[in-house]
Amino acid sequence: MPSFYSKLFAKYYDKYMVGFEEKIVKDRKKMLKNLSGTVLDVGSGTGVNFAHFNNQVKVFAIEPSKPMMDKSIAKINGKNIKLLNLDINNEKLNNIIKENSIDTIVSTLVLCTIKNPELALDNFKKWLKPDGKLIIIEHIHSDKKRKATIETLLNPLWKIISEGCNLNRHTDELIKLKGFKPLEEQYFTIGLRIHKGVFVVKKV
Repeated sequence: MPSFYSKLFAKYYDKYMVGFEEKIVKDRKKMLKNLSGTVLDVGSGTGVNFAHFNNQVKVFAIEPSKPMMDKSIAKINGKNIKLLNLDINNEKLNNIIKENSIDTIVSTLVLCTIKNPELALDNFKKWLKPDGKLIIIEHIHSDKKRKATIETLLNPLWKIISEGCNLNRHTDELIKLKGFKPLEEQYFTIGLRIHKGVFVVKKV
């Protein structure tokens, strides 16, 4: 049963994020509009990515929060999007998503919240086709010492009020440590330091 706060968080999430989204919407459009085949949208939330998927792709949208997922239904708009109310590391997904079956995995502002991002990235590697791609937009720990210290101090409280989001993860480094090679990569700052890119992983 979702908590009252989870329902409240889902209700106001889009309004809270509107200023931030205005600054990255062009990145979302550019990275998602020309995808093809089968797409896995990780932590699909309120369906922010749905508008940018074309009508030809088949999308599995994975979201652990039922209130967030329910809010995303109105954004499907007839597209081939299947909603799955599961955590990305839930073993049930292995019965739904086969190895080497996904053309593109999309993870936008979600690896900051996953309890075990290392396992999630291992799953991504397993599910992606040999020529598959991982698309990331993620806020990461600041490279400025003072700001990084503040983020670390705020993180325990921030995790509570933001449904598990972490301010101090070096997700960019973790992705590469897990064997993903950047095809495109960019860093920029809009309040938080943002890392975005397209990655491939060499299958062994």
